[in-house]
Amino acid sequence: MTERLFWRQAQALIEMHTGPVITARQVGEGFNSEIAVVINDTTFVKGLRSDHPRVWTQERERRINPHVAKVSASLRWTETTGGWDLNGFDLIEGRTAFYGPSSPDLELIVAMMTRWPSAPDGVDLKYAEQRWSGYSDRSELFAGDWLSHTDWSPGNVLIGGDGRAYMLDWAWPTRGARWLDPACWVVWLIASGHHPARAQAWASEIPAFAAAPAHALTAFAQAQAAMWEDIGDHAPQPGLAAAAARWVEHRTD
Repeated sequence: MTERLFWRQAQALIEMHTGPVITARQVGEGFNSEIAVVINDTTFVKGLRSDHPRVWTQERERRINPHVAKVSASLRWTETTGGWDLNGFDLIEGRTAFYGPSSPDLELIVAMMTRWPSAPDGVDLKYAEQRWSGYSDRSELFAGDWLSHTDWSPGNVLIGGDGRAYMLDWAWPTRGARWLDPACWVVWLIASGHHPARAQAWASEIPAFAAAPAHALTAFAQAQAAMWEDIGDHAPQPGLAAAAARWVEHRTD
């Protein structure tokens, strides 16, 4: 988790693109940015100091943005001077998604995932088989040519005022199997109160997940359990390790 810094440290750079700051709302969701603020109710600014060890995620998000225009906020401007790396996005008005069993947001999220693009060429992406190789000896089963977000924290999913779901914070895009993101979502659904069978049923609304090889999904569930157990207290939400373990138990019972 990255510590939040007060946005006024970069105010002069922000105002080069937004004009004078009339209103500003710091954003609490998300864990990858030092600055996360809504300016003048029109622009969401996220940024890192230029010497931050993960500042490269800013450039990766810039590169991926044109390819996720149908499911995310559009990048409006970039500033990489004065010791900061800032990205300014069009503000999508909305609220954080709710993953609970009775949530009407789940259908909107499924509809969003049906608009997922394939992995673009010319963008430096993580590879699923490499990302989870430390947690699975069968990580080659996770390979593919589809774009995956992989971080299904509800804070990354916005339910817009237009009745659509949007996926934000594309700092860690990954090339992998088309079923990968629905499978990542399953763990969060279980942690939010779904029985594993019902969580899988929601994920199966995505045809690629419904058609995925059973042994590949089981291997990925086991990798997720190992990963969340390893992350431990640093997980963005309590109960993810237990949720992943319940998914493994359900699949192997």
